Amino acid sequence: MSARNPSKELVYYKFPTVVADLTIHFSVFYLLLHLCDFLHPVVSGILFGKGAAISLFMSYLIAISVIRIRLHERLIPNHIVVVRAIGQSSLAILLFIFFISVIYNHVPVKFYAIQWAVVTVLIVACHLVIQFIIQRIRKSGKNIVKVIMVGADENLVSIWKEMKSGYGVHGYSVLGFFTDKYNEQVPDGALVLGGVDDVPDYIANHQIDEIYCGINPGANPSLVYKIIHEAEMRFMQFWFVPNMNGYPHRRMKYAEFGSVNVICLRDEPLDNPGMKFIKRFGDIVISGLFLVTLYPVIWFFVAIGIKLSSPGPILFRQMRTGYNGRAFECLKFRSMKVNADADTLQATENDPRKTKFGDFLRRSSIDELPQFINVFKGDMSLIGPRPHMEKHTEIYSQLISEYMVRHLVKPGLTGWAQVNGCRGETKTVEQMKERVEHDIWYIEHWSLMLDIRIFIKTVFQILGGDKQAY
Repeated sequence: MSARNPSKELVYYKFPTVVADLTIHFSVFYLLLHLCDFLHPVVSGILFGKGAAISLFMSYLIAISVIRIRLHERLIPNHIVVVRAIGQSSLAILLFIFFISVIYNHVPVKFYAIQWAVVTVLIVACHLVIQFIIQRIRKSGKNIVKVIMVGADENLVSIWKEMKSGYGVHGYSVLGFFTDKYNEQVPDGALVLGGVDDVPDYIANHQIDEIYCGINPGANPSLVYKIIHEAEMRFMQFWFVPNMNGYPHRRMKYAEFGSVNVICLRDEPLDNPGMKFIKRFGDIVISGLFLVTLYPVIWFFVAIGIKLSSPGPILFRQMRTGYNGRAFECLKFRSMKVNADADTLQATENDPRKTKFGDFLRRSSIDELPQFINVFKGDMSLIGPRPHMEKHTEIYSQLISEYMVRHLVKPGLTGWAQVNGCRGETKTVEQMKERVEHDIWYIEHWSLMLDIRIFIKTVFQILGGDKQAY
């Protein structure tokens, strides 16, 4: 099997995954129809019809078109496989429920809940097994991508390290480096195959799948053109690895300005109106459901605890910096005694301003729940950079050059920085800088699956007890 033949990878890896997924969906669905004795015979008979089967099939196809199967990708980690499998199965079941509810309206919620739980567990297990098999195939020496590095700067060395990680499961075979300088940077165990002028002849006489080139085209255009020409004549994949040292380390966007190729320093998925709509729709649905179900009960008991702990309002209101730098009123359950420093001083671990009940609210993150109101109103999102008080924005925007970039999306109840340990009090500028770097990474890598991943990690973080929540 050719390492660089996408159609064969589709047949060998993706197609079997689709077949396995559909087998699980249909097997679980029809098995449950037999086993669930709480279903009325009429309902069971209706679900056995063609409408249900077509709905289930279409739901799955839509789900994998939104959350694509990526098991064949060489560097995809296990936790991403799990999160994407959960997302795919959950979206498929939600769409199926929608289609069925349009056709029939007699199916109990209990049936769907069991169906979702069983399907999700089985598909997660199935995807992990398939990924394991793919990795074993590659580790055995099949479906290997043969690679050469043209140059040996730090970017190419970093790529080499990524390819060599995983003890061969990624399926890369780096044949060596071609370099006239940076020889001291060539990693131990890697071969130097010659100088950069030797690359065209090497390509012509060896089987290679991918070329990673770090030569500046402007410095030697004729050589770069010759390498590209030789690569394309032999159907080899050519990757240009520019040295972007001095520029911010972030995801960039390639574009064309007339006949000139340009690189934009920022690529933000949420600039897409469709993606922005999906995120906002999810915010409205989830926050709305929470506010009309659990929130009134929680509010009642928390309100009693706050009133008994200290005099003052139940809700704490503070102006914070939001989307595009605009201020908004952020809501929290009050966890401190009323004090004059609330808008200027962060809470510390043993802050004397906190009440005992307030300390419980903060450690359990219950104090943040009124922000579901901010989410429903549109001031915030469920997932995004945490909003900071205006005083902090004023200070850190002068100390950290990219600080204001974090306001290119709506602030969130939780975010990528928080699930990666950047939570609670920021005692130094370096701590805030690390938080900002995580926020910018989130903005540039946003996806629906990333939001689901952050949400799941947040739940486990809260249930496990976060020492930084104070």
